[in-house]
Amino acid sequence: MANPQEEVYKQYLNYDWDSFDEFQQGLSEILDNHLETLKEQDPSITSIPALDKQQLTNQAKVFFFCNKTGEILNLEDYEDWKLHNGDKYIKSKQVEEVQEDSSAPYTSNYQNVVELIMSGKPVPGIKQIPDTVLSGQGSTASQSQRAKPWEKN
Repeated sequence: MANPQEEVYKQYLNYDWDSFDEFQQGLSEILDNHLETLKEQDPSITSIPALDKQQLTNQAKVFFFCNKTGEILNLEDYEDWKLHNGDKYIKSKQVEEVQEDSSAPYTSNYQNVVELIMSGKPVPGIKQIPDTVLSGQGSTASQSQRAKPWEKN
């Protein structure tokens, strides 16, 4: 039996986010506000971490998609569906782009790195960190364990 949400997932998967001005403006505002919040906590921060930015973008897409279409979409359920079914529902233009990219040969630099890794030789520019454990430098607990609610008098 087909997932009743599948049509919504297909619509969301192929939604034209680039031409959706309201989404682009809203996302920009969300990201700017998040960056300001991060800067208040740590002034040395200059950008939003990639995973946070992706999560904010995905949440904004779901919000704007649901508002625009009136559909209901659960992001976790969608991601699970996409993992198992999404590839066969991407519009043909996007599939063609993916196929073109996948047939491109690897760069010679990439091939060199692969050869170094496969032969067990050190890769230049990668710091070697020794496998050592420092013992005797841990701390000991100084607080007594809190009493559980049923243990209190």
